[in-house]
Amino acid sequence: MPKSALVRHGPAVALGVFTVAGGLALAAPLTWPGSWVADLPRLASVSEARAARAATATPVDLPEIRAQTLAVLAERPLDSVAWARLAWIAAEQDDMEAARDALDRSYVAAPYGPEVTAWRLRFAFDLWGRLTPDLRRQVLAELRMTAATRPAIVETVRDQVRDPAGRWALDLMVPEPL
Repeated sequence: MPKSALVRHGPAVALGVFTVAGGLALAAPLTWPGSWVADLPRLASVSEARAARAATATPVDLPEIRAQTLAVLAERPLDSVAWARLAWIAAEQDDMEAARDALDRSYVAAPYGPEVTAWRLRFAFDLWGRLTPDLRRQVLAELRMTAATRPAIVETVRDQVRDPAGRWALDLMVPEPL
């Protein structure tokens, strides 16, 4: 081989050999199944699904729902749905201080959270007489935004609120259409 061809092809051949050797060195451990362990975090969606399943079970398993919801919050601390679920659990256990705190955190996480709006409005208006003035302001702000952007949700919530005080507050803020 002439010297000029060696000079021209030498670096390319060396790079090719180096690339193949490096690729084999990196890929070899993947062919040995027992040689590595995946270090993947637990998916919050798994805990979310478990909490939802426990919430629909009969009878409702509040400790399991709480445990799975706390697991979701460990992965996603600003999950407004998980905070709203904790508020529901606390209200079911008649712990209104914890319910108000969790509901407030739900509003901090997503003040106008679209995925939780209908449920959270219904829940808040059903507890209207037991909410703090600050929480009421947050609920009313979400109600005004929802009435302006998605009025069908307000009508659905209006039909489902059972607490007379909450229904009265809702009717004062968003009058029924004639």
